[in-house]
Amino acid sequence: MQIIYGYQAVTEPLGPVVMTIGTYDGLHVGHRVIIEQVVRRARLTGSKAVVYSFYPPPWRVLGRGSNPYLILTLKDKIELLHKVGVDVLITEEFTPDIQQITHTDFTAQVLDGTFTPREIHVGYDFHFGEGRLGDWQYLREYFGDRVEVRPHGAVRVDGEIVGCTLVRRLVVAGAVEQVAPLLGRFHFLRGVVVRGRGRGAKIGVPTANIDTTTELLPPSGVYAVTMRVGDDPTELNGVANLGFRPTFAEKVFAIEVHLFDYDGDLYGERVVVSFVQRVRNELRFDSVDALIAQIKADVDAVRAMMPFPAPEPGQLSWDPKPA
Repeated sequence: MQIIYGYQAVTEPLGPVVMTIGTYDGLHVGHRVIIEQVVRRARLTGSKAVVYSFYPPPWRVLGRGSNPYLILTLKDKIELLHKVGVDVLITEEFTPDIQQITHTDFTAQVLDGTFTPREIHVGYDFHFGEGRLGDWQYLREYFGDRVEVRPHGAVRVDGEIVGCTLVRRLVVAGAVEQVAPLLGRFHFLRGVVVRGRGRGAKIGVPTANIDTTTELLPPSGVYAVTMRVGDDPTELNGVANLGFRPTFAEKVFAIEVHLFDYDGDLYGERVVVSFVQRVRNELRFDSVDALIAQIKADVDAVRAMMPFPAPEPGQLSWDPKPA
């Protein structure tokens, strides 16, 4: 997949393209429906599948939204789009200059002038340009018969519209099992293994301490997880503790993962940790012995869940014109 940083870096024609425009933070199943359609149409028409997206998203720059955490890092977005089959990602930084481009200028200069698309696919609630005055209807009026503009309705899972706001709300609440059907995968964090205090190894339950670049994290508690190490696609099973380690009166939020039956040195490794199920809340214990007993009970409980099931798909339905 070709990655281009900003539309002004497109110095040569991309050729015929089928494209979509959107923030696409999360790449949940609703996003996937649009992007997979773009890829299918691109293959059928001999075009390139192009995603034009913003990172960070406009709402981050404008200070909007009650939950400000991004679901994905840019690296996550790139990897997931590559897996879907996207040919070109144009990732645009939302700057004050971009913010001031009118919807008419954006359409004429960027979409028509830079990409010359065959088809444009967007969500039903897509808006663009200064003041968010542009929408799919304007694009259809501007391009006429030259370009097919296709608005896509909402995807519902078990009757509820899938959206990033819902994903964030569920993750922050610790409902990682409920969020998996909305994402089509387990929610995950990306990070690097750093040195901790070594307490886990001393009690026979060594842990990898993760320094993460992911913003959207579940709350304190114990979780069944899988972890990928480096470029190895193998999903290793384990149990994670997120929290402040109240038994030791610490004040720094920590992410610790104990992998089952793993004996390697993980310091410095890049890892991806996926949250399968929440096991319990974080607790404070009166003694280290009580903590050790609970940790071993947590390990036994998570081992009993194996093999971990794939995310439940939920009941998907299509809402072409959601209210």
